[in-house]
Amino acid sequence: MHTRFQILKMLFSLSVSGLLSLSATFLTSCRGDEVIYPTIGTHVTNEVQEGGLYVLCEGNMGSNKARLDYINLEKGDYYSNWYGAQNPRQIKELGDVGNDIQQYGGRLYMVINCSHLIEVTDLQARHIGQIEIPNCRYMAFKDDKLYVSAYVGSMASPEMLGSVFEIDTATLEIKREVKVGHQPDELCVLDDKLYVCNSGGYLTNRYDSTVSVIDLHSFTEIEKISVGLNPTRIRVDDRNHLWVCCSGMYESASQHVVILDNTATLKQMNLYASNISILGSTAYLLDGEAHTLRAFSTADFSEQPCQIDISAYEHPYGLLATEHALYVTDAKNYVSSGVLHCYDYSGREHWRAMTGDIPGHLCRVPNAYDLYPDTTKPVDVHKYLSRVYEYVPAMGQFVNELPKYENGDDEASMCRKCEKALAGNAGGLVSLGGWGGYITFGFDHAIENKDGRDIQILGNAFYMAGSTEYGSSEPGIVLVSRDENGNGVPDDRWYELKGCLYDSQTYISRTCTRASDTIHNEFHQHPYFPQWIEADSLTFTGALLPSQTVVISGQNVQRILDYGYADNKPNNDIDGTSFDISWAIDESGQPVALPSIDFVRVYCAVDETLEITGELSTEISGAVDLHY
Repeated sequence: MHTRFQILKMLFSLSVSGLLSLSATFLTSCRGDEVIYPTIGTHVTNEVQEGGLYVLCEGNMGSNKARLDYINLEKGDYYSNWYGAQNPRQIKELGDVGNDIQQYGGRLYMVINCSHLIEVTDLQARHIGQIEIPNCRYMAFKDDKLYVSAYVGSMASPEMLGSVFEIDTATLEIKREVKVGHQPDELCVLDDKLYVCNSGGYLTNRYDSTVSVIDLHSFTEIEKISVGLNPTRIRVDDRNHLWVCCSGMYESASQHVVILDNTATLKQMNLYASNISILGSTAYLLDGEAHTLRAFSTADFSEQPCQIDISAYEHPYGLLATEHALYVTDAKNYVSSGVLHCYDYSGREHWRAMTGDIPGHLCRVPNAYDLYPDTTKPVDVHKYLSRVYEYVPAMGQFVNELPKYENGDDEASMCRKCEKALAGNAGGLVSLGGWGGYITFGFDHAIENKDGRDIQILGNAFYMAGSTEYGSSEPGIVLVSRDENGNGVPDDRWYELKGCLYDSQTYISRTCTRASDTIHNEFHQHPYFPQWIEADSLTFTGALLPSQTVVISGQNVQRILDYGYADNKPNNDIDGTSFDISWAIDESGQPVALPSIDFVRVYCAVDETLEITGELSTEISGAVDLHY
């Protein structure tokens, strides 16, 4: 092991000779007189892995120094203050005390405890939105719902019970709240129940000693399990055991780990664990006071060999066990930079990197990103559609089939099904139904308006044999929008991308109702009205294109339009399925100069039902940023 002097000397050397970038040094023009910490990339290792790792540094309470660092594990490059570079317009950056970070779906969620909020970003840590929750602590997820523990009460009223909040991950809206014990900390989901550690963290010398059990269907507390004083950490292992770490009175006699089988106590270990991480059949327990890391079997709870030596750490703090490596952080003196260490399971240290203050929370992500001096956009950003925000089809024969509706689906779950069909290069298909039905989607970055075409929208159009003038064209009008208010939601002004038939469009409004869903063809007998929509009617307003259907050789075909519409030309015609942001016009038809866009909406612009094939319906099978 290196001495402390050797560690600091080595890290200082890396920060100078291995310097990669300085992406957001002061940014005073954006943030006034606020002190902004630079984003510095440092090469720390040539022993590479897959993906990346985020390090949420708590920062000392009251210092407003919560910081998100990131390491590109595929290149061995560590970036300090990654969040600041990705979000130069965010005032005060992350805020005060970063308390938890987790990935769910295509997003990162970060608890910023003393700022009373959950910060929500994409996987590159680009700001999407925030959820305000007083004194929020930790998170758990299930079925597109986020569960957050919160002390709720203040230091002046520690007797108040804490709460757990349920948040819809699609809308970021708080849906339900349930009271639990005093000052709830970590929580986890097992089957259809939520288990919450009630620490009593503000009740000095009178800590709570229970785990609340919440039924997720009724969202009520159905039981309290007695475990020991001051329970703070909880994990589920591969055998559905619950490991609960109780800090007691911070005296060895009252500190222990309790292992539960639902509600029955299976084992009590008289040892202290300030952190826990479980990988496969092994539970790793970190004792930050004794400077030890121990391993236990989840099968029989016997202690296993652990070769990782952390005895030289000043204050062992964060812990994460992954398939390829085990990460441990040293918080040092809690008021200045910490250190992230990476080990293999034989005990060999691979590398270390200097972090922000109090590196406490680690999160692996599948993607590897970079920052460069001239841009904050990762070079490995995905070029395909990645997010569906809205899916509201009009009635149609493939609605409820593409994607498949199942009992219990709601608007959020149907959007996730659309993402599964369209995101990346999945090659699935989503039907927008008849006239007016629409889908709203986006990428994991803004699409820039550059020379030439900017975005390709894929459908399932095709040419008839021997012709590029006729075929199957079911054109959809394309709208674009910028995230002007910065909330990550497509609620800003929309602009139409002007197509070749713009001057022939008429504008109409139409309402379709559940009650009118009575006419089905012999091939599609299921309901045509979208079954997940709670309302009994849908009203659409927009432009209607003139019919292009003709009869050739006894077949109904459509005239292929020159440009400007989705699902109009075959996908292998890149130019014919591509769009230029410079085509954008406002409501009066005047050109609009948009430097970039964040959201795209496509709606079916034709209203026609053919005798054999049924209604014309725009279909979408993906979208591509043409600049990657």
